[in-house]
Amino acid sequence: MNHNYYYTLLGRRAGGPGSIPTSNCSDSLQFRYSYINTPAGQTGDWYYGSTDPTSTQAWEGLVFGGIIEVWPSTPTLAPGTLLYLDATLAQEIKAVDGDQFRIDDFLFTYRNGLGINQITQLSQPSPMQIRLSGPDANSCNLNGPYTQVAWVNRTYWQQVDRIWLDQALTQPFVGGGNWFHADDLTIFTAGTTLQLNNCGWVEGFYAC
Repeated sequence: MNHNYYYTLLGRRAGGPGSIPTSNCSDSLQFRYSYINTPAGQTGDWYYGSTDPTSTQAWEGLVFGGIIEVWPSTPTLAPGTLLYLDATLAQEIKAVDGDQFRIDDFLFTYRNGLGINQITQLSQPSPMQIRLSGPDANSCNLNGPYTQVAWVNRTYWQQVDRIWLDQALTQPFVGGGNWFHADDLTIFTAGTTLQLNNCGWVEGFYAC
């Protein structure tokens, strides 16, 4: 991957939005989108995704979009899974039909009332050990020391969705809503910090 690609994107997207802290590590997910808008003739927030023609472009484009917490109607993501903005499954998300969205390593399109339509799981690298600085309440502490060991299954820091305490990726990293930076010797970061909740999910990013 061309590192300059990330610097270009980071220049356009200086800061990432946050999300409601995840309340239950077992059933809520982080939904990545491009932006929010209210189309003419509609009401409420509609989530727009990627319109890039290939899965690689869509994946990379959604890295620097927005993040919101959602709850699925089924234990695993599949065609027909409905996504909700609340744990009681009362408010379905409004997603633009035909756009691509991302949860973890899944890319998919979504039809309101019908749920996930086309879904693709993209292969990811084997888990790799990284070293973190933090926790820090400020978004741009990039100086270390890098003493916290964690695991991710992404090659680039900006693509990370979730961070774990173990190589088997079974124990979520408890972030407490704080910001973390990774040692560039273990993963390419391009001067980006990530905000992690108590389930290890990334809920915000900032290009320092």
